[in-house]
Amino acid sequence: MKQILVVVLAAFLLPLSDAAAETFTEGWLRQNMQMHPDWSVLFMDVKVLEEGKERSCTTTMVHAVSDEGGRAVLYTPYGFLRPGTYTVTNVNCEHTARLNGKFARFRVGRNEIINAGRLVIDFTKGPITLFAPRTFTGRTGVEDLSARAVQSLTERVPSVFPKATKRYLTPNPATSGKRPS
Repeated sequence: MKQILVVVLAAFLLPLSDAAAETFTEGWLRQNMQMHPDWSVLFMDVKVLEEGKERSCTTTMVHAVSDEGGRAVLYTPYGFLRPGTYTVTNVNCEHTARLNGKFARFRVGRNEIINAGRLVIDFTKGPITLFAPRTFTGRTGVEDLSARAVQSLTERVPSVFPKATKRYLTPNPATSGKRPS
C-alpha cells in the first residue's frame, strides 16, 4: 500500500547543540528526526507564471511521487521526506493555479539537507471545452531560491538552512527548452 506523507511544518535533520536557542520549527524537526532518522530535509521554492506574468501564491503545495510509488506533499519552502528519487507531479498555487504534469525530478538520500532551488513554471491555458478538462502548455526551469524564501528559511531554521547542499531540481526535458524569466 502506498504511503502518503503530508508535511505541514518544517524539516531539517541534525540534532541541535543549543536547544535553548532553537526556533519552534527547529524543535519540531528535531523531534521528528528522532522518530525518522533516515528521512531528509528538502528546501525548495516555486515560481508560477502565466504567459510570463508572475502569479501571486499565498501558499504553494507541491505533490511528488517517488520512483517506488511513495507520495509526498510539500508546503514550500521546506519539506521532510523519505529518501528516494521523486517527480513533481502537481503544483497548487493557492487560489491561483492548479497545474498537473511531470515538471521536474529531484533526489534525496538518507539523512540529508538539500537545497533543490526554485522550480519555475510558465504556463499558457488551453481553450475551454465542453467535454474535457481544460489543459495547459508550459515551460519549466530551475533557478536559485528566491530572496523571500532565503530570508524565511534563515529566520525559521537558522542552524539548519546554512548546512544545505545545493542539488537543484532537474526540469523535465520535454518542457525545459528556454528557461522562463
